[in-house]
Amino acid sequence: MTNPAKADWLAVEWFENRLSVWAMQGSTVLDTATGAAIGDSVDALIQSLTQLVASWGLSARLPTVVAGWPEAAWRAVPCSAVADKTAAQPDENFNLQFIPGLRQSEPSGLLHGAETRIAGFLSLNKDWDGVICLPGATSVWAQVSAGEVVSFQGFLTGELIATLGADGPAPENTALDDTAFDEALSDGLSRPERLAGRLASLRADRMIGDMPAPTVQARLAGTLIGAELAAARPYWLGQSLAVIGPEAEASLYMRALAQQGAPATQADAKRMALAGICAVRRATTGAG
Repeated sequence: MTNPAKADWLAVEWFENRLSVWAMQGSTVLDTATGAAIGDSVDALIQSLTQLVASWGLSARLPTVVAGWPEAAWRAVPCSAVADKTAAQPDENFNLQFIPGLRQSEPSGLLHGAETRIAGFLSLNKDWDGVICLPGATSVWAQVSAGEVVSFQGFLTGELIATLGADGPAPENTALDDTAFDEALSDGLSRPERLAGRLASLRADRMIGDMPAPTVQARLAGTLIGAELAAARPYWLGQSLAVIGPEAEASLYMRALAQQGAPATQADAKRMALAGICAVRRATTGAG
């Protein structure tokens, strides 16, 4: 990395209580930092940012474009994937520019952050139409066409996995039980009405301890993702597909889709987030 003190703006993503910050000079990344967010107020955001970039020697009041902020305004879908306005909130340390999220009335839904990753993917894949899946605590399926987000649907799959006691679909230090995942995926997809009963059995298996933890975890992920695929079938069946998310979660969705004869393109979540923030900056300021 080069000297971050030469940055003329900052790109920031708030994602599931973690901040990623890029020191930018035009479209060039000078340095990066990632850390936990202290809280979800603007004051807490500023405090978190100040701590993360303390060693960079930045100029005061740098333009700071923030994606994923939960209190940002909304745009109603269908709309362009790239926002043409941001909400300014100047501070003595950072000139904050919040990227608005997306809002949908039917079914009800809110996006804060996923829309910027979608914008990044479309900025790097011109004229791409299809459906983008974005795994996370709330997974999102978004239909995009002609540069617009046409509709989306969210699922609490990741949050349910965490609530039921797993650390996530595939922690980095745990090898996935492929057979258990595939069997549970098939069952969840073909018999989604059994979801509540399957989850109760899996929780019992986990508490009793007779089944290896990786197997319980794989079955939990497979069952929930299978039920999600059953509900989201209109989004992914016969569509061009892309998956954007953390590697552990995204790899499971890629595997699940491939088994349904629906191959997808996998894109790096952080790269898409930065590309989306840059696209919004270009659209709102005309800067390169």
